[in-house]
Amino acid sequence: MNRVVKCVQTVLAAGGLIAMTAEPAAASAVGYAKVVGVCYEFRGQNVCAPVTTLGHYIQGSGKRITRQEASVQDVAGGDTAGGKWCNWRIDWRYVDSNGRAYQVSRGKAHYRCDWLGSIGRVDKTRRTLKHYGKACADFHAGGKKRASQCHYITK
Repeated sequence: MNRVVKCVQTVLAAGGLIAMTAEPAAASAVGYAKVVGVCYEFRGQNVCAPVTTLGHYIQGSGKRITRQEASVQDVAGGDTAGGKWCNWRIDWRYVDSNGRAYQVSRGKAHYRCDWLGSIGRVDKTRRTLKHYGKACADFHAGGKKRASQCHYITK
C-alpha cells in the first residue's frame, strides 16, 4: 500500500511540475456589440435602426494573436433591417491594463456604400502584443465610430 501511495504522490508531483512549466493554452473567443445606427425615442424607448451587431473573433495564445475577424451583421438575419453603411472601415485597437490605447491597426477604408453581410475584415497577421489588456475591433462608418467589441487578454 505504501508503494502505491508513493507512486501516486510521485505522479501528482510530476504533473504539478508539468502544469507549472506549460505554455499558455491556445484559445479563441467571439463576442458581439450593438452597432449604433440612427436612433430616436419611441414611446419612451430608445429605438435604433438598422438593428445590427459587430461580431469579433480572436484566436491566439497569451499575448500572441494569430487571427482576428470582424463583421457587421443584421440581428434579425437576411439583412431585414435594411442596413446599408457608407464609407466604412474596421480597426484593431490594443489597450493596456490601465486603459490606454497603445496601438491601432487601421483597416482599409471602403469609400462606397455596402449592404450588411459584405462588411467585414479578416486578419491573419501574427502579432505579439506589448501589454496585457484588451484587443478590440472598432467599426467606423460615415465618419463616426459606430461600435467597439473587446476581448480581455490576461495572464
